[in-house]
Amino acid sequence: MSSAPPRRHRRSRAVLLATLTAALTGALLTGPGSAIPRADAAPAAFTHPGVTVSQGQLDFARAKVDAGAQPWKGAFDQMMASRYADLNRAPKPRAVVECGSYSNPDYGCTDEREDAIAAYTNALAWYFTRDERYARKSIELMDAWSAVLRDHTNSNAPLQTGWAGSSWPKAAEIIKYTYGGAWANSGRFATMLRDVYLPEIINGSNSNGNWELTMTEAAVGISVFLEDRASYDKAVARFRTRTAAYVYLNSDGELPK
Repeated sequence: MSSAPPRRHRRSRAVLLATLTAALTGALLTGPGSAIPRADAAPAAFTHPGVTVSQGQLDFARAKVDAGAQPWKGAFDQMMASRYADLNRAPKPRAVVECGSYSNPDYGCTDEREDAIAAYTNALAWYFTRDERYARKSIELMDAWSAVLRDHTNSNAPLQTGWAGSSWPKAAEIIKYTYGGAWANSGRFATMLRDVYLPEIINGSNSNGNWELTMTEAAVGISVFLEDRASYDKAVARFRTRTAAYVYLNSDGELPK
């Protein structure tokens, strides 16, 4: 059955992601010709950064923030004031993350999700402020987990892998392709995504759409970061099939596809 983190974590995560979406997708929602192009198969060459936000979107949002324009500046301020942008944050990695139904037991589940969101938040903070402390904090979080994580276990392992796996590549894309400083362990991080995360999520779920789409989002992002065309095609094909059953219009008829 579908499982979820405690309400306070769901609310915090939803608020953060909503504000980031408002700030970072403005380029997609303003003016004609701004629709996301359809990708029927992996491109001949992947464009980076390319997980959730592109270089153009990042630059668009940064210009709006610098100009004090709303809602971008307000979203940025909320992000920077959140616990995810705290430069004193200490990562809490573990070798095995064990997550039961509704994250009970919670052996590293919340810590992993929160650290992954923090890595992405700090990567965004780096891009918008050009303060290298945020890039280094994002790297610290990614390095801490890639040094020790080996597996996800118990009944919520696929969903947990999808939750955390959706955020890690967003952070990694920004850091690897926009930060000029050293990230010596980027290869080890890629290995973690390839060996620990991707096998758990690439074949989808027999549970429900919540699990399926979360896992698929993570699989797409990880495939882009790894430039894994076969996994990308498989994940996108599953996304196109499953999304139509869960996101639909009245005009689609009485029942979804």
